[in-house]
Amino acid sequence: MNPSRRSALVVVAGMSAAAGLAAFGKPRLRVRDGASPVDLDRMFPSSFERWRVDGAAQAFVRPAARQGARYGIYDQVLERTFVNEVGQRVMLSVAFGSEQSANLQLHRPEHCYRASGFEVRGTHAEILTIGDRRIPITRLQADLPGRPECITYWTVLGGAVVADEASFNWRRLAFAAKRELLDGFLVRVSSIDSDANRAYLLHFQFSDALRRALSPSDRDKFIGYASAG
Repeated sequence: MNPSRRSALVVVAGMSAAAGLAAFGKPRLRVRDGASPVDLDRMFPSSFERWRVDGAAQAFVRPAARQGARYGIYDQVLERTFVNEVGQRVMLSVAFGSEQSANLQLHRPEHCYRASGFEVRGTHAEILTIGDRRIPITRLQADLPGRPECITYWTVLGGAVVADEASFNWRRLAFAAKRELLDGFLVRVSSIDSDANRAYLLHFQFSDALRRALSPSDRDKFIGYASAG
């Protein structure tokens, strides 16, 4: 097996090991008023600007709806490994739940990675400016022997990016009190790199390019149209 394919297989294996990104409600396929149906396979292109889906990893990628059924706790899960012209790889994982009811809770990646046997360190909040949006994000590093992964993620609940678990719960409960259930996204961008600063810069470049490639309505799903704290 050549080194590039071996590297791609390691990347894919890491994505599967960390697949428990979020715990979303069992689907009732309810769409909020004015919201278009979500199809993650359609929403995210397989190539844009410098980036394309890694051919070595593509054989392991399942359609988003089948991924959701596989994990059993999501409506849809999309996992893709992208590579650019100089061989840098970025993993994109997006989990979608059509309803975030008051008795369900988002499982944050730092907890899921730790539960998968990773050593988690460096967890901190930042503001990521992409285009005209200031997005509250969380960053962390997760290590297995010989596999240092840097992670950037954010959550979108009912169209608004939520800064932390408390903001997520308050927004969810506030709408539940009005008998409204919100859909939710968890977006994770990660890469295998021991240099966190270099990895986080790559995450920004990738996310900004992906933002430009999306339609306006899909862009709002990806990075939210507002911040909820």
